[in-house]
Amino acid sequence: MKLIFLHGPPASGKYSIAQGLHESHGVQNFHNHLTIDVAKALFDFGTPEFWELTHRIRRMALAAKASDPDARVVFTNCYSSPHDDHNVEALEAAVVNGGGEFVPVYLRCDADELRRRVVAPFRASMRKLHTPEGLDDFLDRWNCVPLDRPNCVVVETDGRSVEACVSEIAERLAL
Repeated sequence: MKLIFLHGPPASGKYSIAQGLHESHGVQNFHNHLTIDVAKALFDFGTPEFWELTHRIRRMALAAKASDPDARVVFTNCYSSPHDDHNVEALEAAVVNGGGEFVPVYLRCDADELRRRVVAPFRASMRKLHTPEGLDDFLDRWNCVPLDRPNCVVVETDGRSVEACVSEIAERLAL
């Protein structure tokens, strides 16, 4: 499996680009809200039990797929350094130890553009962060930066269409 670890701040385009990769290149979209929704059914959002279950499901699911040499999967994440390092390292190990490849892709986007995008109606319907105030609080508390790996691909998303970003990622990763 080739796992595309698609990360960036809220509203940088992770879900839309993951869907674009799915629709145009057949990449399976294992977006982070799939596991969040499972954990929210059992635990209050943000509690230690909630996050432990969320991360365990992610590792187990991706480890189960890792050995498939033909699989291409995109996983979306709001990675924050150094807070999330342990969980990302465990996820990467689960993929690599299962025979897969871990390819980080960071979506960079200007804060003003993030504020413009965050109010899109689909974000509220998916129970995503959807207010400029919530975004500003998130950006003040978390350090959304490219994953520190030599193979991390950085894609600028502000002022660009989803299709253009998908094409760039597909070309750079030889999808």
